[in-house]
Amino acid sequence: MTAQNLTNHYSEYATEESLKNLELRYEKENIFIHAVSQGNRKKCREMLSASNFSFLSEKRVDDPVRNLKNYSIIFNTLLRKAAEHGKVHPFYIDKISSDFAVKIEKLSSIEEGKQLHHDMIDTYCRLVQMHSAKDHSPIIQKLTTRIDADLTADLSLQTQADELGVNASYLSALFKKEVKTTYTDYVNKKRVEYAKQLLTSTNDQIQNIAQQCGILDLNYFSKVFKKYSGVTPMKYRENNR
Repeated sequence: MTAQNLTNHYSEYATEESLKNLELRYEKENIFIHAVSQGNRKKCREMLSASNFSFLSEKRVDDPVRNLKNYSIIFNTLLRKAAEHGKVHPFYIDKISSDFAVKIEKLSSIEEGKQLHHDMIDTYCRLVQMHSAKDHSPIIQKLTTRIDADLTADLSLQTQADELGVNASYLSALFKKEVKTTYTDYVNKKRVEYAKQLLTSTNDQIQNIAQQCGILDLNYFSKVFKKYSGVTPMKYRENNR
């Protein structure tokens, strides 16, 4: 297509009304992206309920469910980019985005789709609230991501400092300044959080759960778990089954 033909093509498409609608759509999308990047679930839900995303129901194929799936894929991409704007590491975003891609393809009704859109908003906003690193320096962003990526790795401060190429004392001080807790507390809390998930969602032996959380000594695992949860792993499982 020549430059002139391309110009003619867009001139035919770009009526005054269509241009205004397109500009309005992009303006609303940018407002929505900003709300998600701030983890503002209330604002996002209000925008969705007020039909700010009418394109989610536009008809482009005859099958209404397939139509909804196609636009839900676009919505998922919009949310993913919004979370990225909120300084969430791709490590966290990719898993959620992939999970929703599977759920979208499994949709069987319009009502299911509408509920999924609300779930998507809630999940991405929660992700920003939990994992936004906008107030963290690049080195601390990298360190917290490494912790979450593999709790079974050698997460000793010295080892992580060596791998990041910095002094351990400097890393410890910087971590406490930015994350508002000590490095050891942060790692232990992450391990206990994961242990709680495994205790309530699996029948794995506590010894195996301790290993999956990166603690090989069962007695030490029980001690750490009780410190942060107030009860032993066994008691926690009994109370939450």
